[in-house]
Amino acid sequence: MNKYKEFKNEILLNQASQYRDTLMRNISSEFMCKSFAHKYSYNFEAMGRPIIQMPQDIVAIQEIIWDVRPDLIIETGIAHGGSLIMNASSLALLDICDAIYSGKKFDPIKSKRKVVGIDVDIRQHNRKAIENHPMHSRIEMIEGSSTDPKIISKVKNIATAYEKVLVCLDSNHTHDHVLAELNAYADLTTVDSYC
Repeated sequence: MNKYKEFKNEILLNQASQYRDTLMRNISSEFMCKSFAHKYSYNFEAMGRPIIQMPQDIVAIQEIIWDVRPDLIIETGIAHGGSLIMNASSLALLDICDAIYSGKKFDPIKSKRKVVGIDVDIRQHNRKAIENHPMHSRIEMIEGSSTDPKIISKVKNIATAYEKVLVCLDSNHTHDHVLAELNAYADLTTVDSYC
């Protein structure tokens, strides 16, 4: 077994051990609850834009993007645009790695990969900041409800041009809205990808 596989197996053992540790699970759960009360997830940025995410989630998303290697990420909920920027930068790194592996040159402004962000209210100052960011060429923003049939149709139409689709649902966190988003977008998730 090579060293990387050994390391991955060690991670699985660590995770199983952590899960079995009831005290650690309780402390972790208490930290999550307390941290939300203090807006801990508001403390971070991605390439200069606020990203309202827990650090563990930020790391997990970039690991998923590396493993899946999507050419389209559909993201509901834009807020300040930090996760749009982070996801676009991860796609840019995939482009760079593809160019290195293939030995081909590429134009960093043009990419076959894209992030589509949907939000019911894209505030003008956030839109402007995202549009002025170097990662903007990899981002398309759609303003409207992620559960509006017209918006869903538009996103589904965009998705037809892509082979590997990753879906991140992070807008309105009520049960009904999340279920409606799952019904709208889960089927766009391609094989070997995630919603």
